Amino acid sequence: MKNLIFLSLVSVFTFSCKPINTVENLPKPLPERPDNNAGTGSLSKEESQEMEALKAEITALANSEKCTNPADWKTVGLGVKACGGHVSYIAYSNKIDEKTFLEKVNLYNQKSTEYNKKYNLVSDCMLVMQPENIACENDQPVFK
Repeated sequence: MKNLIFLSLVSVFTFSCKPINTVENLPKPLPERPDNNAGTGSLSKEESQEMEALKAEITALANSEKCTNPADWKTVGLGVKACGGHVSYIAYSNKIDEKTFLEKVNLYNQKSTEYNKKYNLVSDCMLVMQPENIACENDQPVFK
């Protein structure tokens, strides 16, 4: 009898509570997010294009040197996941203007963090490990 009363009370409390997350307040998948939603804190088309252009600059700088000696190459995290950590890593030669390159990477990572906050994004939270070794294959750096 005590168990029946206890289960009844638990049922009443369970069904009387409203869930915090509803369909209306959950984050929307990327395709459903507006491209240009000025005033609501989302990235505008201009900001998205700026990020893409910045990433293209970073990639072009990283690929500007041929890989002939793996000892001349380093890695840096590119992009920031919503729950922390980098999205990926990119290899770059220490023969390029390293200061300018790393400033661009830091700017891209800051913008990526802002994007995550503005959209209230979530991510898979899987840790992407920094590559330990770089090899040169066909004049390109390859993570090993």
